[in-house]
Amino acid sequence: MKQGTVPRFIFSFKFPAPAGADEVFMKKLSTFFFQLSTFLFLLLLLTGCSSSSLERNYRDAETLLEQGQYEKAAAKYSELGSYEDASRLLMYCRAALAAESGDYQAARDAFTALGSFHDAPQMLRYFEGREIEDAGRRALSEDDYSAAVDSLKSAVNVYQSLADFRDSYERGADCINILYDRAVSLLSDHRFPEARDLFTALDTWRDSAELKAYCDACILELDGLWLQAADVFSSIPSVLDAAQRADADRELIYQQACSLSAAGELESAILFFSELGSYRDSESQAIEMARQMIHSRLRSGDYEGALFALDAVGDAITLEPTGLSFDRERAESFLDGFADAYLHFSANSMDAYSGYFGTLPYIEPGGALDQRFKQFLMIGSFSHNSYYSYEGSTLLDVLSFGEDGYYLAYLRASASVNQPKGPVHITRTFRITLHDTDAGLIAGSIEDCLYDQTDHDGRPVITGPLPKGQLPPDEDGDGIIVVDVMKKGFNGTMIIVLDPSRVFAGGPGFYGGNGMVLEDLVNRYDALGGINGGGFIDEDGGGSGGYPEGLTIVDGKSYFWAGSGESAAFDENNVLHVGGYTIETAAEAHIRDCVSFGPALIVDGVPEYGSYMESGINPRTAIGQRPDGSVLMLVIDGRQIHSIGASYGDIRDVMIDFGAVNAVSLDGGSSTVMYLNGQYMNSPSSASGTSRYLPNAFLIRK
Repeated sequence: MKQGTVPRFIFSFKFPAPAGADEVFMKKLSTFFFQLSTFLFLLLLLTGCSSSSLERNYRDAETLLEQGQYEKAAAKYSELGSYEDASRLLMYCRAALAAESGDYQAARDAFTALGSFHDAPQMLRYFEGREIEDAGRRALSEDDYSAAVDSLKSAVNVYQSLADFRDSYERGADCINILYDRAVSLLSDHRFPEARDLFTALDTWRDSAELKAYCDACILELDGLWLQAADVFSSIPSVLDAAQRADADRELIYQQACSLSAAGELESAILFFSELGSYRDSESQAIEMARQMIHSRLRSGDYEGALFALDAVGDAITLEPTGLSFDRERAESFLDGFADAYLHFSANSMDAYSGYFGTLPYIEPGGALDQRFKQFLMIGSFSHNSYYSYEGSTLLDVLSFGEDGYYLAYLRASASVNQPKGPVHITRTFRITLHDTDAGLIAGSIEDCLYDQTDHDGRPVITGPLPKGQLPPDEDGDGIIVVDVMKKGFNGTMIIVLDPSRVFAGGPGFYGGNGMVLEDLVNRYDALGGINGGGFIDEDGGGSGGYPEGLTIVDGKSYFWAGSGESAAFDENNVLHVGGYTIETAAEAHIRDCVSFGPALIVDGVPEYGSYMESGINPRTAIGQRPDGSVLMLVIDGRQIHSIGASYGDIRDVMIDFGAVNAVSLDGGSSTVMYLNGQYMNSPSSASGTSRYLPNAFLIRK
């Protein structure tokens, strides 16, 4: 059949004529049916053409929609009317157009009304991210960096939840990159605090961690802390001009040390030279100046000053064991009487300030001078309800110290004091200078016994056993008591948390990269404050805090890398336990939070003793608990003029003074740090002067 012709069967169709029908009538009837058939065929043909046209238009609109040409797609869907789901797709396109133009409220309403149609839920989430991103970009243009960080990081979270939907991945990366670019710009403009905050928020994105450290060092320079700045610059030598700035900062300190030496300010000069380490001839300068100062102070009887100079240079000046010619028996007898008088005063004095005792002529125990000496010590108020009983002492070691018969004696002495609450056993290890002269032995002590004083911050000062074991009052009623701890040779701060359920272990949320500084850990948990926690694996010495050492339980998860030391573990009843735990034994004991370091200081009311307890004078951190449940959080500053540092025995004794029944040492040295109510409470010896990266911390809930 030729195209365009009418089928032949239409023209040949004839009705059979009924009998007797009129021929004219039959012809008319045939014509009618022919016309009707033709009409029906044409109608069918037109209907098929119309349906094919609608389908083509629908598919064109679908293509435009997939290409994101919402305006053209909307026009097509509008023409299609009620065809298929064109009306809902028209609403979809108009919602997308509203979002693209910034009318996010109209878009939200439309996508919400569409429910689960097409990918409306993803589009609703996608444009939620776009709205948050726009807010972040506006905040960034207005230099409101805090708001910009919050918004753009929230937008990134939204985009990440959408995986590969549309351009979510690219937009998320762009949100981070615009923060990074602004941080780099601020760094170039020397706006270091603002740049540091942005790099901190960026965490490990590209080289943000290194540039944050660079900003930290620049801020330290602006504060005049050039040595700390040099240490930070040295940790990132390949970043910008960090290596050159480290050398420049050290040279500045070196020149200051030389000027101080020329001006006769030897203590400060020695400290600066000592901190410079191997830079130029700093080490030899410090040793020689300290040697001169030690000899000068020994000759003048300033034993405490001589000990300061010795501590400032550490092991650089060698102390030798005494020879056989030294009369050790005479020294033991003399120091035993000295310790008797000292401990008697410590046990009975409440309000007196004794401090350094000066020099003591050699005295016969029980003689007139001995009685006068004890009368001199017993000045001030007495606790008449106490009864003192001296138990004797042991001379641990005697070392040659300088020249002309000077020695350094380490003496452990013990006593018991009966108080209303029962007997208290006191053990102190003293470091005492001895000068053996023709007139006899002369001694000087670096211990003190301050009680019930108040420092310049208005906090109580505690340096001995709490009177009758009572804590200072909680003046502001917040359940937190802060006191300063002072001893000869070191200062520290104690936070007492009355409700132990407020103390918990917190971490960075992941392990394998860097840890977090204490301030950031506190902010991560919206906590009140805290102290550093356990040790960490530090193979390259960089102090990344990436992997905690020993058992760690934070956020309800248990980790165990390289078993180490003793654990400080709180159980579900908020009781502090000290001991070695594994993941299995901790679960059996219902431990909720745990970090590890050590050594143990007090276990179930029994103090730990041993030669290792007197090792090392360093910054220290410890945690303990009293019988009433109060948690004791202690930091001791070290390696500084105002505070040389403490031994494990020293912090054990502080915990005993505060009535701890369980206590353990946490990571010390440059990790020692305390943060409370938005500020650092101690003077850390870390390179930054604030906090190093930590794998965990003990924190205090608000």
